[in-house]
Amino acid sequence: MPSRLKFLHSIVPDIPKSGRSFTTASPQAIQSQSTTQAIANNTPRSRPVRHIRRGHPLGVLRNSQYRRYWAAGFTTFTGFNMQMLIRGWVMYDLTHSPFMVTMVTAAMMMPMLLLSLIGGAMADRVDRKTITIVSDVSLLLSFLGLFAISVAGIMAPWHILSVSIINGIAFSLAVSARQSLISGLVHREQLRTAVGLSSTTYNSAQIIGPAIGGAMLPLLGPTWTLGASAILVIPALVLYSSLEPIKHASVNQAQGSIIENVKAGLTYTFNASTLRFLMLSAMVMILTVGPFQSLMPVFAKDVLNVGAGGLGVLMLAAGVGALIGSISVVAIGDSIGHEKLELIFGLCAAAALASFALSPWYALSIIMVSITAFSATSFMVVNMTVIQVSTPDYIRGRVVSVRFLVIGLMPLGALTMGFAAESLGAPIAVAIIAGTGAIGFTLVQIASRILPMAKSDTSS
Repeated sequence: MPSRLKFLHSIVPDIPKSGRSFTTASPQAIQSQSTTQAIANNTPRSRPVRHIRRGHPLGVLRNSQYRRYWAAGFTTFTGFNMQMLIRGWVMYDLTHSPFMVTMVTAAMMMPMLLLSLIGGAMADRVDRKTITIVSDVSLLLSFLGLFAISVAGIMAPWHILSVSIINGIAFSLAVSARQSLISGLVHREQLRTAVGLSSTTYNSAQIIGPAIGGAMLPLLGPTWTLGASAILVIPALVLYSSLEPIKHASVNQAQGSIIENVKAGLTYTFNASTLRFLMLSAMVMILTVGPFQSLMPVFAKDVLNVGAGGLGVLMLAAGVGALIGSISVVAIGDSIGHEKLELIFGLCAAAALASFALSPWYALSIIMVSITAFSATSFMVVNMTVIQVSTPDYIRGRVVSVRFLVIGLMPLGALTMGFAAESLGAPIAVAIIAGTGAIGFTLVQIASRILPMAKSDTSS
């Protein structure tokens, strides 16, 4: 190992020992620089991450610490996404407005735009386990509060929106810590598989949670389904609390103010072309295909005329598709480059969503929503996995926070979809937006290949 890399590894242990080139200052200069400058100067020269390595998820699940973490995350996010579906259903019952239904998602996601970067800086400064537990306690209390309001029979739109905003704040401040917690639970050689499996869990729960909620809705009604979703957070809190103390190289190493830490994370992310294009492709997914669940109550009630029971079947189909997609990504391994996987899954998601929107038959709608969930979940798992495993631990929380800042753009997509549905009707609006997404995925992939080549030619 070159001496300068030995030195860097001595002060930042999580920087890879090989496989990347670094531009470094002298030891004396590094010691005198601010945190922002040090990170900027040590940002790796961007090199495409071509493949996702194979890893069997059952192997990492033999790790009891990671197994508890994984189970806790699954129960939390399943309950959370159950809540979001039921809130949308109740909001539509109260207002009969597609726009107000999408506002439920928008209210939850808006804090991501303001707080996700701060949450990322906190994840690199404060114990990540503590942040995660505090967040889940906040979620539990807000869930129980909304359940109590529903039992009392005084539910109003502002109650739903207020609780969604509170959830968004708790989620935004903790999501980077929750994701970055993984590096302290598994060995380095298991990190890629562990991140992939956790991303799979998170994205699958986005579909499986509404699927369970949709199935319970006609059986229990909205009030008791809200209560059931709150119960799921309790075992998650127990599991997170049972984790052994976790040491992270980043904690207490991030010097300077929160603002300096945020700037450092942004500098690192946007100095790496691979990360830039990964963020851009995620943005296309979030703005076009991502918000499709927010209008599911509208399609079930007014387009397909299948009611609450039909909504449950649609969401169950989406859940099955998401689960199969998640497993498939792990199984594919490194046989296909991540750029190709993102393009394939992105185009399939857009095409399936457009077909769902225009389908006159309920049976075909079930198939298309399943394919949409399969493709969208697979896309997001690939995207998050590559981002995490290509980022050193000392700054992983902040880079992940940029990814969730992108997810925070979903309100824009949801509100656009809701506004278009009010003007054009839900089928036409969703089909047009899905087509826009297909064009966006294609352009991002073309740019990711052309621009680095052009930069290289200019440099030479």
